[in-house]
Amino acid sequence: MSAVSKFSRKNLSLVLISPSLIILIIVVIVPVIIGLFMSLFRYNLMTMQRGIPFIGLDNYAASVTSSQFWYSFLNTIWWTFANVAGQILFGLVIALLLNQKVKGLLVYKAAILIPWAIPASVAALNWMWLLHPDFGLVNYLALKLGFISDSIPWLGHPVWARIWVVIARVWKEFPLSTIIFLAALQQIPRSLYEAAEMDGASPWKCFLNITLPFLRSSIVVASTLITIWTFNSFNMIWVMTKGGPVNSTEILSTQIYNVAFSRYNFGLASAQSLIMVSILLIIIGFYLYKVEGKNLSE
Repeated sequence: MSAVSKFSRKNLSLVLISPSLIILIIVVIVPVIIGLFMSLFRYNLMTMQRGIPFIGLDNYAASVTSSQFWYSFLNTIWWTFANVAGQILFGLVIALLLNQKVKGLLVYKAAILIPWAIPASVAALNWMWLLHPDFGLVNYLALKLGFISDSIPWLGHPVWARIWVVIARVWKEFPLSTIIFLAALQQIPRSLYEAAEMDGASPWKCFLNITLPFLRSSIVVASTLITIWTFNSFNMIWVMTKGGPVNSTEILSTQIYNVAFSRYNFGLASAQSLIMVSILLIIIGFYLYKVEGKNLSE
């Protein structure tokens, strides 16, 4: 291949990837730089008439010494863990069912994508209607079946609100783990199950000794992706509870939103956002170490 041809191909590659690089710079790198800059100043619209003084790391110090910040952080950990567990378990059950040979399987596979296709804000509004204390379907069925004696304001009770926002998001996002697990299940050789059945292995032992080991890497991938997307999620909790009642569902993303758009303290909100981004980078680093490192060793 001539030097001119190599040069042309190199230039073509740069031209093809340049739009993606430009978009990445505009929507990711530039906002991070602006946020870092704002976090070093007392950038508060309520006190802006007195100037925007440089305060260094004071916003970061205020964040890590704030009890509300750590309360929201612990809520975020709980929210993330509950979503990961729920989506993994529910997604695995649905994937196992879809992996069976049943009629209309393609219809079922298409149907499970419906929750994923619905916008998060729309899904949250639907769940609010279902949980409405006066004419919601959940209260209606619970009353008819005798589980409760009076209507319950599900999203107005701190404990129930925490439970229902997790259920709503698990329902919305479980198709991701289902697709990942279903793809992995279809790669398992059928001969392994046939040999195990000939040896008298029960379905449960087949699951533990054949299915689960084959799914281990898929579970790591799905858990990591769900963790990343749940940790910084915002829409469903904000639409359903706005972090209430009494801050019972307040997570870092809603806390940062309130600091920025209720207290108008954009400097403090920027510092808290960068702390959250740092935590996410640690999670991504763990993912790359566990998954990519394992791939290289194999």
